[in-house]
Amino acid sequence: MSRDSANAGRLVRPRLKRGTHVRDEEHQARELTKTLAILDAEGADGAFIWTFADPWLTHSADPRHDLDMTSTALVKTCERGHGTTYPGLPWEPKPAFGAVASFYTTR
Repeated sequence: MSRDSANAGRLVRPRLKRGTHVRDEEHQARELTKTLAILDAEGADGAFIWTFADPWLTHSADPRHDLDMTSTALVKTCERGHGTTYPGLPWEPKPAFGAVASFYTTR
């Protein structure tokens, strides 16, 4: 049996990379806003923008274990527990969440 077929149907966590890891949520929000502006200028009535949450890519205060850093989700999934902005939910909004809301508030 090949390694790929042995893992079929199982969630495999991404491998952590070595080196320096930098979280830049403001950059993510800027890129998303630029994309929305392009779509709006071209007359698109709607589009799928990234994803709301990536529950398997959890946020961690330790950059080596912050799997959310690679996620294009609008919210970061809490590694344990719940967020503070919306108590009881297992996620916390990123700046991209607010950027989407702000973009459509002006439309």
